[in-house]
Amino acid sequence: MKRLIILVLGLIIASCAAAPKAPEVKPRYFWPPPPNDPKIEFIGLYSSSKDLPKKKTRLTAITGDTEQEIRLRKPLGIGSDGEGVVIVTDLVPWGGYIWDFNNNIVTPITDEAAFQLSSGVAFDSERFYIADARAGNVKVFARKNRAPLYVIGDEELQSPNGIAVNEKLKRLYVVDTKGFKVVVFDLVTRKKLFEWGKPGDMEGEFNRPWGICIDKNDDVIVADGLNARIQIFDKDGKFITMFGKRSINPGGFAQVKGVGVDSDGNIYVIDPLKAIQIFNRDGELLGLVGGPGTKGLGAMNLPMGLYIDKNDRIYTVDQMNRRFYIFQYMNEEYKKKYPIEPPTR
Repeated sequence: MKRLIILVLGLIIASCAAAPKAPEVKPRYFWPPPPNDPKIEFIGLYSSSKDLPKKKTRLTAITGDTEQEIRLRKPLGIGSDGEGVVIVTDLVPWGGYIWDFNNNIVTPITDEAAFQLSSGVAFDSERFYIADARAGNVKVFARKNRAPLYVIGDEELQSPNGIAVNEKLKRLYVVDTKGFKVVVFDLVTRKKLFEWGKPGDMEGEFNRPWGICIDKNDDVIVADGLNARIQIFDKDGKFITMFGKRSINPGGFAQVKGVGVDSDGNIYVIDPLKAIQIFNRDGELLGLVGGPGTKGLGAMNLPMGLYIDKNDRIYTVDQMNRRFYIFQYMNEEYKKKYPIEPPTR
C-alpha cells in the first residue's frame, strides 16, 4: 500500500466451471475494486444472532426457529481471539456478547449485572480483558470457561476505554480517557508499572484519548481523541512520532476513536464522522474503507471500536447502525490461500 488510493466498494464474482449442479459462488467485495490491487476484503456484517447460520433439523422443520434472538443495542468496543470468538461490548449490564463463530451461537459475556459501562476488549493466550469505563477498572475472564477472575486498576483508573495486551512483556496498556493518560500494569502482579500523559496538545500530551494498539515492534499506538491525531510511543512510553490534522477531507479527522495495526504496519483509524482510514507509519493516507451512512455495504453511522487480530482480520463497531463489520487485510499469505479469480465475461 505505497500510494494513495481512495478505496471504494468493488465487486468481483469468482468464475466457476459451467457444469450441472455447480455450487453457488458467492460474490466477493473488495476495497479498492479490481483492476486495482485489492487490499481489503469484506467478510461479514452482524447485528443479531439470527445473522449466524443455523443447522436445520427435523424439529426445526416442524416448529421453526424458536431460539430467542439477541440483537446489539449500542455496541462500543470489540475484540477477537483470532480463533473464531468475537466479543462485542454493549450498553447492557452484562457487558455485551460473545459471538462464537465456531458453533454459531451468541451468549452474554456474564450471567450477572457485572458492568457499569463496558468498553475496550483485549485477549491473551489464556484470558480476555474488558474495560469498564464507569467502574474505573479492567475486568479479567478466563478464555477457556469464560469465568470471571479478577479486576485490574481499581483506584488507579478514572475512565478506561482502549486496552491492549503485550503478552511477551507481560503488560496491559490502558487508555484512561478522563485521566488524559496511558497506564501500564504488570499482568502477573496486576500492579501499576508506570504511566504517561497529561492534558494538552504537545508531544506526549492527550485530549480525551480513546483507542490503543501495539505493533510487531512493541510500539504503542494511541488514538488521541479530541486532538484529532495518532501518537506513537515505544513500549516504555517514550514519544516517537505522531500524525493527523483536523480536517473534513480524506486524511484528516474530526476526532479519532478506534485504532489498529496489521502485520505490515499499516495503521487503521476510526473517525466517528467518517469510517476507516488507513495510513502508513509516516501518516501518509493509503486508503479509505466504507463511508458515512445507514444503507449499503460499507456504510457506517458513528463507528467506534476497531480491533485487528493475529490473522489480520479487522473488526469494526458500527454503533448507531447497531452492528459490526468484519474485513480482512489481504496480506501475501491470505492472497495465496484465497486468490482472486478474474471476473467472468
